[in-house]
Amino acid sequence: MATKNGVCPYCNNNNRLENRIFKVNPEASLTYCPSCMREIEPSEAINLYTSIIDSMLEKADNSLFVACDPLLAYQEYADVLEVEPLNSRGLLGRIICLIYTSKVRQAYLVEAQDLLELVNHKGTEEVTTYVSFLKKINLALDEYDTSLIKKLTHKKNFYDEECVKLYLKHLSEIINFKINILNKLKDIKRDYVSQNNEVLINLINHNISEKESVLKSIKNTVNGAGYRYTKIYNGNVCLEKVSEPTIYKINKNLRYTLKEDVRGKRTIKDRAFKDYTPILKAKKASLFLSLFLFIISLGGGVAAYIYCNDLLYFSLLMTGVSIFFVASIVMIILHFSWKSILKKRKMRID
Repeated sequence: MATKNGVCPYCNNNNRLENRIFKVNPEASLTYCPSCMREIEPSEAINLYTSIIDSMLEKADNSLFVACDPLLAYQEYADVLEVEPLNSRGLLGRIICLIYTSKVRQAYLVEAQDLLELVNHKGTEEVTTYVSFLKKINLALDEYDTSLIKKLTHKKNFYDEECVKLYLKHLSEIINFKINILNKLKDIKRDYVSQNNEVLINLINHNISEKESVLKSIKNTVNGAGYRYTKIYNGNVCLEKVSEPTIYKINKNLRYTLKEDVRGKRTIKDRAFKDYTPILKAKKASLFLSLFLFIISLGGGVAAYIYCNDLLYFSLLMTGVSIFFVASIVMIILHFSWKSILKKRKMRID
């Protein structure tokens, strides 16, 4: 029988995980740690290894989906892949990180697709995780597409020809990625068939058709000149000029021109996805700040009641107490508001 990875429960836990791993025969009655030479039950060593990997993956998932930090999560998934280069959850997590770290001018969709080719799924449990991650990847691609449209357009008209080329290039990568996901889902239908899986397949199929329609018919208005997608050749988007008027109403106050002085006033920020880390930090800080302000207001109220005999001092102190108390209430309201924003984001991803 094939050996499995195990970890000694007695060795120094400060050592790097890859230095503590050794091969274990699960059918043996006993095994020995190559470092400390203690006797260990094979199941104990294997289970410890599995629990360590699971906790590392849980930490990375938490950084990605809860803490909203794809850069940190990317490195934490990398720590898992150093030990298990073909760990499915590690690879799938890294794919989502690559999508969420993609920017307007730089996408990592091709690299993410290459990682998807390395993922193997075996057994019902792994396939369930696989389908769940494919759903998250599909959602991330849609978010990226929506973000590009908002960043590169104004009143449904692209800023200039370069924006058209950039969007069409990324859109073609999104479509190819979705086709890849669709094919993966169809391949595993033999092993895992459910109503949810069928719904997801239909959704992606419809979404691909919709995006391909956009890719073929999209137009841009720059100084009255229109552009239509024709083909992608050697990674370059080929456009042709068209004379048909745009179907969208253009604000007369806006000048659609390629002049640098005007273009510079509409600088497009490179970030594609919203950064939730400030909200996360503010949520944590607001809870402690609310508690701190409440304690001050409570202490001030007690001090005013016991020690202040002068009406003027009592009134001033109670005014300060009231301000601190109201501030604590405002902080707790903000805390739950920010918590709601993060919860909605997590529910959307899930």
